[in-house]
Amino acid sequence: MVLKMDSKNILITGSGSGLGRAMAIRLAKEGHNIILNGRTESKLVETKELLAKFNVQVLIKVGDVSDSNFVNSMISETVNELNLLHVVINNAGISGIPGPIIDISEREMQKIMDINFKGAWLVSKYAAKVMRKQRKLKPLNGKIINVSSIAGKEPMPFVGIYSCSKAALISLTQVLAKELAPKITANAICPGYHITPIYKDDPDLIRKYWNSIEMKPLLKRVGTAEDVTGLISFLVSDDSNYMTGEIINIDGGVVLK
Repeated sequence: MVLKMDSKNILITGSGSGLGRAMAIRLAKEGHNIILNGRTESKLVETKELLAKFNVQVLIKVGDVSDSNFVNSMISETVNELNLLHVVINNAGISGIPGPIIDISEREMQKIMDINFKGAWLVSKYAAKVMRKQRKLKPLNGKIINVSSIAGKEPMPFVGIYSCSKAALISLTQVLAKELAPKITANAICPGYHITPIYKDDPDLIRKYWNSIEMKPLLKRVGTAEDVTGLISFLVSDDSNYMTGEIINIDGGVVLK
């Protein structure tokens, strides 16, 4: 396949809705080919239909990123179909059932960790093995972008396992940055309160939550999925080639560290 100048092949997990769908739309609009991944085929098909007008190649890979066999196959199939894999965005994530951490079941804990941490590790693992072989790509062989959360920096009550999983994702990002340098970069973003399915697309629910835990954004508004896509576009682009191991807040000023 012949790529347009500056066009990249980008895998986005959890791209059937929310932040993942918004990222796919922004990046396809910029001329990138998109590999959509999620567990619900109908949602991925909806996303693909939204990308049709951008005249880019779009692949759908239905499956669970916590399944090693699936992830290995997904990465292999992508490279076989598109020849190169430039960027992976580990966006798939769940918050789980809200409640005190001591009341969360072991099964619920494992489910959250499997999707939020194990899934990102597996995708990064198999993608990096492929990227290392892409020596003809200059100056970098590939990029890994992880979607963590401000909950990974400032633990949030009643979503404790989610906070732990996102903190682990921050650590994973920096380990990857150290181990994969100098030809593969790894960076993470930490969104705050955004109108997404995790918050039932309800800004009033978000405001109620931030008031209850006294963690309000300085900019005094709820974020949108589109607020995140400009940062993702920058991290995908060559303008960010000298960045790795960075953990970037995009939260309206909730967490200042």
